[in-house]
Amino acid sequence: MMSEQERSDVKTHGGPSPSDDEQAVARDAQLIYIGNTGTVDFDLNLPVRGASGTSISWQTSDSRWIEPDGKVHMPDYGRGDRNVRLTATVTLGSASATREFTVKVLEKANDIKVKKVYPVKIKAQRGVKYYLPMFVAVLTEDGNTVSQRVNWDDGVDHVSDELGDKQYTGVIDGSEIKVTGTVSVGESDPVQVVDATPKLNAVDLSHVRLTGDGFLARNQRNRVAFLKTVDCDQLLYEFRKASGLDTKGADAMIGWDAPDSNLRGHTTGHYLSGYSLAYAATGEPEMKRKADYLVDGLAEVQDAFSKLPGFKPGFLSAYSEKQFDLLETYAPYPDIWAPYYTLHKILAGLLDAYHYTGNKTALDVASKVGDWVYDRLSRLPHEQLQNMWSMYIAGEFGGMNESMAKLYGVTGKKEHLEAARMFDNDRLMVPMREHIDALGGMHGNQHIPQVIGSVELYKQTGMSYYLDQAEFFFDSVLAHHAYAFGGVGQGEMFHQPDHIGSLLTENTAESCASYNLLKLATALEQYEPKASYGDYYEDTVVNHIAATTDKVPRGGSIYFFPTQPGGHKEFDEENSCCHGTGLESHFYYAQGAYYVGAREGSKSALSVRMYLNGTLDDAEDGLALKVVLDDKHPEHVAIDVKRAGYDQIWLRVPGWTRGKVRVTVDGKRLDEATVAGMLRNDGAELVLDAEALGRSGFDGASINLDFDPHFRVVPTPDKPEIAAVAWGPYVLAALSDKTDFLSLPVDSKDVDAAFTREGDGLTFAHKATGTRFVPLEQLDQECYQMYMKVC
Repeated sequence: MMSEQERSDVKTHGGPSPSDDEQAVARDAQLIYIGNTGTVDFDLNLPVRGASGTSISWQTSDSRWIEPDGKVHMPDYGRGDRNVRLTATVTLGSASATREFTVKVLEKANDIKVKKVYPVKIKAQRGVKYYLPMFVAVLTEDGNTVSQRVNWDDGVDHVSDELGDKQYTGVIDGSEIKVTGTVSVGESDPVQVVDATPKLNAVDLSHVRLTGDGFLARNQRNRVAFLKTVDCDQLLYEFRKASGLDTKGADAMIGWDAPDSNLRGHTTGHYLSGYSLAYAATGEPEMKRKADYLVDGLAEVQDAFSKLPGFKPGFLSAYSEKQFDLLETYAPYPDIWAPYYTLHKILAGLLDAYHYTGNKTALDVASKVGDWVYDRLSRLPHEQLQNMWSMYIAGEFGGMNESMAKLYGVTGKKEHLEAARMFDNDRLMVPMREHIDALGGMHGNQHIPQVIGSVELYKQTGMSYYLDQAEFFFDSVLAHHAYAFGGVGQGEMFHQPDHIGSLLTENTAESCASYNLLKLATALEQYEPKASYGDYYEDTVVNHIAATTDKVPRGGSIYFFPTQPGGHKEFDEENSCCHGTGLESHFYYAQGAYYVGAREGSKSALSVRMYLNGTLDDAEDGLALKVVLDDKHPEHVAIDVKRAGYDQIWLRVPGWTRGKVRVTVDGKRLDEATVAGMLRNDGAELVLDAEALGRSGFDGASINLDFDPHFRVVPTPDKPEIAAVAWGPYVLAALSDKTDFLSLPVDSKDVDAAFTREGDGLTFAHKATGTRFVPLEQLDQECYQMYMKVC
């Protein structure tokens, strides 16, 4: 029988008085029955004829889950149920009626076949509440390592007043597979707290200026030119509308920020960060003016919300609190769309405005947002939080843990730090703490920002496991999940370790993921400078991030970077997530370039991790230098030091130079033995010591570095016959529209012999086939192959 609600969903379209046809279509629409729509795990029988001879056609709101013919595709386990709207249109003659059905498609059952459950062992303090991990790492029978939810027989929250080991039992969610856990209860707090002061401090972006006509400086100029054209009132449109303020005649946003999008507001946060970063990186006054305008507008919106009934103080968004309410009842995506992710972009923008432009209003607004977050999350039990954060997309929270921890670092409010820790996510963090790579099946950019937050939480708490798990994550990603140009993920997802050659498609390497991995690299670099961190930073900036922007100042960015044969770039201007990070990433180039702090053998050292054509000028720190570098000749770097009150300068030796470097100081070429004695960390760094060079310091020093670039092939781990080609720092693309892999004869012992350089530019050719190659950054709309068969 049809409910009153269902009857109200029938809409008849006809003339002023019901004709026989109109009555027929209305009646047949009411008679449509498609079965139980609340728990669908089967194909639907959608009728195409009505009892009165009417015709019935069907439309679906999401054909990924239900096709118009009723074919049902259940989401994979862990992706959540999906609500799909089916619309039946009933016609007879010129009369028609429609009726809508909401269908819940259930996710697939958990059919995992487990070979091994990794041990669950935790430590606790007597009399203090502890939580059993809600996810564990398992090894499947087909050799995959994944993170799986556990349902513990006795629940998650426990307190023990007895010393010794306690045993717990549970099962893998959706199965009968047994899990056991051991909790060792002791007298003392098992969490190791250490001095978390960074060894090195990154030189702030505001002290570095990129100059010349190189592509990095060009990208910054283009981004600034675009940012100047954007209407800030349009960026505030949905915020003002939601809070009841005048929208000042502005146009509505488009794409993911359109009025009907559940993610609206996120791009405004990116723009605020983009303006703030642009001001820091270029000093352009208009960037600060626009950032200030956005901050003032958001402060007005926050105040307006506080005066509306039903809103708690501090709330700030481009929509109501409804999505946050629904998340707490586990509403799936796309019913809601990551409300804390959107909030993070806004909060991060406010903190960037405070840090890079000195806007104190931004800090005040951010602090109130932090209070609102604490008030909301502190009411929820631990298990509910874990359920929320493990949800696919809906529970994505970006880097809320990082921003809340940073906010605490400024405000000192313990509530802000407590709220930051409420975003700890067992699904990601439990395997990482055990040094198990269980990333397969996880959404890449949903989880990378959480690891950045781990580093910031280590900084603010000194809890050593936060840093340890972040280092393990990053090392695992670099060694086993990254494409040759630094990008990660296929279809936005992490897959099993070392699966690269089998995952060369049009939707690889989401730009957001690389944007966040670079931030993670610079955060980790402060605690332990590693050759792999510096190499990754250069590789990914030069080959991925710099290659994601359009060549004209329209603000377009690449979402995915195609890696299949015959792929080509597509530039996105519709306010997607990667469009948003693309507003920021080109101003972050210098974030991983310079660090200061004690190094082995020196209490005061300058570390140069990336060579950027431009200047560094930090008057407060007594540091000023100029770097000259030509894109076409990355092998030669000239550094003129004006001021540098340091005993040593540590210079990164890129991995692509095979450990070879020639050094000239003040016009004097250093011999090979002297240079060899200066190398550290297996040749990855060169240490210039003022005293050893016969100088009282480095003021006025002239340093020239000459590296040794070569061609090399970068094979995929699972299909070594499929490889990328690189020269020096550049990953190269073969210009080709062929959709089958090119075959390139290459002698693995002498790769240089297979290629030639065309003139003095960055175009190369394969001698045997004539195939032309260019760096990824130079590509625009051309078809290319990044990976080829190398034989």
